[in-house]
Amino acid sequence: MDRGAGVGSSAVVGCGGSSGDGPSPDAQPSTDGGDLRPSDAGDAGGVDATLGDGGRGDGGAGDAAAPEEATVEAGDAAANDADSDAPSLPVLEAGACGDPFGGGPLTTSSTHLDIGVHDPSMIWDGYRYFLFATGGTLNVRSSADILTWTDAGNIFASIPAWVTTTLGANPGSLWAPDISYFGGTFRVYYAGSTFGSNTSVIGLATNTNLESGSWVDQGLVMQSTSADDFNAIDPNVSFDQNCTPWLAFGSFWSGIKLRKLDATTGMPATDDVTTYSLASRDGGAIEAASIVSHNGFYYLFVSFDACCQGVNSTYRTMVGRGTSITGPYADMAGTDMMDGAAEQLLATAGRYIGPGGGTAWKDGDTYLYVYHYYDGEGGGASKLQIRPIVFGPDDWPTLSDPLFP
Repeated sequence: MDRGAGVGSSAVVGCGGSSGDGPSPDAQPSTDGGDLRPSDAGDAGGVDATLGDGGRGDGGAGDAAAPEEATVEAGDAAANDADSDAPSLPVLEAGACGDPFGGGPLTTSSTHLDIGVHDPSMIWDGYRYFLFATGGTLNVRSSADILTWTDAGNIFASIPAWVTTTLGANPGSLWAPDISYFGGTFRVYYAGSTFGSNTSVIGLATNTNLESGSWVDQGLVMQSTSADDFNAIDPNVSFDQNCTPWLAFGSFWSGIKLRKLDATTGMPATDDVTTYSLASRDGGAIEAASIVSHNGFYYLFVSFDACCQGVNSTYRTMVGRGTSITGPYADMAGTDMMDGAAEQLLATAGRYIGPGGGTAWKDGDTYLYVYHYYDGEGGGASKLQIRPIVFGPDDWPTLSDPLFP
């Protein structure tokens, strides 16, 4: 999200969820195949094929569209009436990292779906997909088939008081939630800020079972002020070869940063307090970082240029790679991403304007990139798309056709 413009379970073993596990030979993907509040989930018509099965036997094609504004209170879930009704999480295999619940069914459609979203992230919990995005008090949606989405409540009933106190004002809306799973807990890192400012915070909310909708705010993880040369927004969790969690973040200013996290608390680690610099455009537009690993490489996905301007948005999705999670990351020519280099994966094409603000993540054996674009045939509204990430013989990624147009 372009906020820097103008500035030069029963089992607790295993970890991971939103991003890939540490570098090791991984299976190839199974297919080649105004207001920023999440709203207007699309119709489920035109389903063509299912690309795999995550093991849930129930349907979901009849799920209702998400309402334009969620009204449930924190700790409630529109689709789940009580904690006792929520299914138990599947038992994880020891050592699982990056995709501890396996992958869900990747259903494709030839029908255009108008699923309103901005800065999305996703996870499969062994039963359903859950979708998180920028807006208000962080609405959550769930789906059994990745096409039809049901309102699953909001993480918060109101903006946490500590956010307002720390920023000095109520930001009105929380941004760019990132969902992950480690230490036996689902974790959403989220940002609070205002456009054009680096007076920002990253917070953490936790939940042991997404089916219950009961979230606990853990408070401040990281912050930046006008005295800093970075911007503490757009958080994303990834994992190294030891299954240690790391938090990438940043927008404009000096670019993308990385901090090691404590695998138990989810807070910044005390055994490594270094803030690593991963990518920069010398104060220019770079943000929305996410990291996955594959076959000995880490891949840093970012967005260049301007979001949030409807049909005038110029977002592009870019990528670089390195052999250490802390960098350096480079393009195909070997130019460091700290020097503004990266390979382009997506740019404006037809009605799909400014594709970016997304999250690369591992869903079972399949790598996915979930992102938003601005619909040139829909008044510039931001909408959801999901593409499989495919790695070529040279281990550089490309993005396949979207699961739905």
